Amino acid sequence: MENFSGEIKSVKLDLKVCSVSIAAGEGSGLKGVEYTGAKDLEPDAAFADGALTFTQKPVSFFGSGIMAVNKPRLTITVGKDTVLLFLDICIRAGDVSVSGITADWFSEVIDTGNININESSFLKAEINTKAGNTYISNTNLNKTVIKANAGNVNLDAIEDLDRYDIECKVKTGDVKIAGEHYSGKNISIVRGAEDPDYIRINVNIGSVSIN
Repeated sequence: MENFSGEIKSVKLDLKVCSVSIAAGEGSGLKGVEYTGAKDLEPDAAFADGALTFTQKPVSFFGSGIMAVNKPRLTITVGKDTVLLFLDICIRAGDVSVSGITADWFSEVIDTGNININESSFLKAEINTKAGNTYISNTNLNKTVIKANAGNVNLDAIEDLDRYDIECKVKTGDVKIAGEHYSGKNISIVRGAEDPDYIRINVNIGSVSIN
């Protein structure tokens, strides 16, 4: 894969079978791109006018099995002084790690895989998972919506929770917000604040922890 570099404004990934790591390095701009794993699963990449995009051809059931063996992984390094207009990730199967990234808009849709986000900042974030856990730590969220069909959500925001308008709904599972614990079916917790920033979490099966 070509090792792109230069000024970057956005990142968009549309992948079938691949784990992804997006991390901050020194300086600004796109610092590098690396892929490891099976050659026939390597995504197609393009970088033009500050837009970095990745696409991957449809993968057979056999190809999905390769993931467990060769663990295809895409690693993107962006300078810590860079502010992306948007970071858009769509993956059928694979884990995602985001560390030290700042973006105006963050969108993530994953069918199967875990999400790890730390030391990042987003003006607006939308996260959707069908099966997998979501872990967010030391991150400035501002306006955030998280939807999970089956999986746990653990959120540790940088800001004091009192500044957020929080709404949390869980059909089956437990909820813990700032040390207060709730359990049972069809849990619905509203924790209001006058600040316009908000956290919305909707989980079908799983536990939620917000600290």
